[in-house]
Amino acid sequence: MEDTTAQMWDCRWPDPVAITVATNRMLQARDPDDPALNRKLRVYVRPDPPGIPEDPISVLLVSPWGVERIYWSPPERDPPILHVAPLEVDSAGRIAAGQGVMLETSKRTVPVLIAWEPEPGHHFVETLLHSVRDYDSPEQAIAAIDGEEPPPSPKKSLSQHMEKKISRRGLFGFLDKPNKQV
Repeated sequence: MEDTTAQMWDCRWPDPVAITVATNRMLQARDPDDPALNRKLRVYVRPDPPGIPEDPISVLLVSPWGVERIYWSPPERDPPILHVAPLEVDSAGRIAAGQGVMLETSKRTVPVLIAWEPEPGHHFVETLLHSVRDYDSPEQAIAAIDGEEPPPSPKKSLSQHMEKKISRRGLFGFLDKPNKQV
């Protein structure tokens, strides 16, 4: 019996720019007041060094909602995944996104979610850090997943710390208070 799932994959050549475009589009669709988002972080994609040719190609993605490793399977072969149940298909006839599978690499087996976006096609997502709310830069988030001490945040001036607006009259009153005797 022929395996029909091979025809339902929409795997494309790995493209970090496509991941950046898809992530920015997903970010624009999210509620701007979502407390799970760290809007200070920009979308950052860093290609992983090339490994064994049979392994999936991967990039590290830092986004305002987390840090993920994205894997692609070359379009000319089936993805190296393990799954217990048959994979579900979406309304367009593609393998449905959101299904958990195990991705086999030469070094380890990785739990991933199947993802599909119009720009990158099918890809696999390994979540490395669920929250990036405490980080000011992609470098700090990457250091956290690597177990390193994050680089320090830039020093802020006194004026950046003072967020309270005050009138000139209030400022002069504030400056006079320490000199007043009670």
